Amino acid sequence: MTAAITADGRFERSGGTGTMECPHCGAIGPMTVTAFPAFGKLKSERPTQVGVVLQCAACKAPVFLRYRTRAWRDDRVELNPLPQPVEHPPERFSLSYLPPDVAARFREALACYTSGLWQAFAAMCRQTARATFDDVGDAGRLKIFDLVAEVQDLGAIDDATFSAVRRVIFEPEAGKQDPAFDRRQAAALLETMKDLLTQTYVRRAKLRQALKVRRFFANQAAGIDEDDEPEVPARKA
Repeated sequence: MTAAITADGRFERSGGTGTMECPHCGAIGPMTVTAFPAFGKLKSERPTQVGVVLQCAACKAPVFLRYRTRAWRDDRVELNPLPQPVEHPPERFSLSYLPPDVAARFREALACYTSGLWQAFAAMCRQTARATFDDVGDAGRLKIFDLVAEVQDLGAIDDATFSAVRRVIFEPEAGKQDPAFDRRQAAALLETMKDLLTQTYVRRAKLRQALKVRRFFANQAAGIDEDDEPEVPARKA
């Protein structure tokens, strides 16, 4: 993979897939280069980083990338082939399946993650976990403890990273500053929280919704009125 700005005013890329996710509309596809610095200006100023503007083929919005300069040639400025996105696609989750208190806190947590605010993200995940525990009670908390332990096994997450994840989810704020939370720990926490909330709320709600639809059509085919169907008592979470 290579990337360069040439003396004759071209932005060259070779290798790689040439596609990326648009941070505005979420579409994944090729993007067109629309703006980059002039070669002469780069040669005279020799910046360590270069900004490039692309255009999303789906929504036509501008997408900004930051490249690190790697080498200065007579006919080109070579760039690091792996750009750094300036904008990030928003993290998504099926918040409509969550209780309002849980959804409100996790919505803010996702916004913090998208913005790269790892400490704030950890703090909002802790609040999300507290709201979840208040909703499901002690029995539900024990189930969540098992779910979280399973995530570490399934994801092969190292003990050091996952101890930070467990601390955020299960340990209440002790009135002292927590250790710094980094990108790697935040990524593990994000996927753990998503799985926790999916297993606790989303999976159950989707299953009940699907079964309700199946029962409706089965009853129609059998000529059974829904009012005549015996009620099944709901189990507590």
